[in-house]
Amino acid sequence: MIRKRVVSLLWLIFLVSCTAPETEFSPQVTALESPQPTALPERADIGDGGLLSGLPCAAPCVYGIRIGETSLDQVIPMLEQNGLSECQTEDSASWVGILCGYSVVVQVDKATSIVNATGFYPSLPISVAEIIEKYGEPDFVSLQAEGPVESPTSRMSLFWDTRRMTVEMPQVNSHIYALAGTTTVEMVIFLDETQYIDSNKISFGEYYQRWNGYGDYQP
Repeated sequence: MIRKRVVSLLWLIFLVSCTAPETEFSPQVTALESPQPTALPERADIGDGGLLSGLPCAAPCVYGIRIGETSLDQVIPMLEQNGLSECQTEDSASWVGILCGYSVVVQVDKATSIVNATGFYPSLPISVAEIIEKYGEPDFVSLQAEGPVESPTSRMSLFWDTRRMTVEMPQVNSHIYALAGTTTVEMVIFLDETQYIDSNKISFGEYYQRWNGYGDYQP
């Protein structure tokens, strides 16, 4: 199950990390290699992407893009109408990935030509506490610790089943992830029913853990 989720989300993180400006917590994907562009463009100013404000549409809608409804030929015109230009397309055997404004990513199922995943990088700080205030507590979390003891790193994701929403947290230089209400999110992802892993369908362990409030999480 872990592999299924990682593969389905890999393009989202990789596509943006290869083209968007690097930050202290920019995602690193070592499974794929791609030449870096000589000049890294700035991400579009998308505010909270509608996550808290509900503008221009409320989650899980992203800039008019709706999972299970929006077709491939509607994606780019819809995003461009919202001021998100410089769209790029990435093809695979089963999906088409679209990146606009170096901030919003959309995945389309090739078999149906319908959107099955969306994601975005907010351009303003959004804290975990703000998300929980609006959507309630996460159903579960995932924690991925990597690197040796002398140079450890960890990444955490929070999951909300009712909206099939995953909130990716910034990488930290420790095998213990100290999550606070003030911790700001890095990326927000919405998936269709096929790709999202519901908490009722997973086994909790080192990787997937129950939500235990703010504090330290470790494998």
